[in-house]
Amino acid sequence: MAGRSWRPALFVTGVSVATPLATLELAFGLTEAAGYRATASLPDIIAALEKPTAVTPTIVLPAVLLIIASVSATIGWAGGVWALVTHSVTGRPVALKDAYRYGLSRLRSLWPWTLAATLLFLAGLHAYVAPGIYLLFALSMFSFTVLFELGRHPLVHSFALTHRRLGRALVRWGTLAAVTIAFEAALSLAFATLSVVLLGYPGYGAQAHGIASTLIDTVHTAVGAPTWALLVVGLSVTHADLHNSERT
Repeated sequence: MAGRSWRPALFVTGVSVATPLATLELAFGLTEAAGYRATASLPDIIAALEKPTAVTPTIVLPAVLLIIASVSATIGWAGGVWALVTHSVTGRPVALKDAYRYGLSRLRSLWPWTLAATLLFLAGLHAYVAPGIYLLFALSMFSFTVLFELGRHPLVHSFALTHRRLGRALVRWGTLAAVTIAFEAALSLAFATLSVVLLGYPGYGAQAHGIASTLIDTVHTAVGAPTWALLVVGLSVTHADLHNSERT
């Protein structure tokens, strides 16, 4: 399946996930450059709640941008998985509009679970990182449960799938994580080098270096589509393997 169908997955995730996220990267940078904070840490949020006049710029704007990002990513993820599976089954090209239509049709059911899983992951990261990495592994199958296994609790079933044959799941998930991290690290190094050549410093975000670095980060995010394709293909294959092993 992966060998036959990685191209449509790359195309759909590139257009449906990487491009919207790159646009939001640009929006974050332009917002910061205009003097408005587009990101907020947990201490900032707590401090803002104590001062109602600070709530809007500190919480509302980052929340709106993050909601847009999560909705775009949810639609693109569902569309990418559908494109991969559909092409592997039928062998026919997948139209982008059909992938978008499928993603939109699953938005209402998938987005709340995506939000719940993200909040759990972030809570785990705040608990000294390791719990966050564990939750990222344990919850990595939830979207496939929402899309293909109706009637099951996505988070609970994801835990069950990843833990029933823990060694098998860890090998597949760990291999995928290593390949994805290596690819993204190489990409980050390339863009850091480009930033040094063009700007004289390794720019990492608009907060530190302004519009020029924002543009470089935006292009970095846009060309990171293969990262999403790797995740779509790798997790789809992992889910299929774990789901089949569940029956034996």
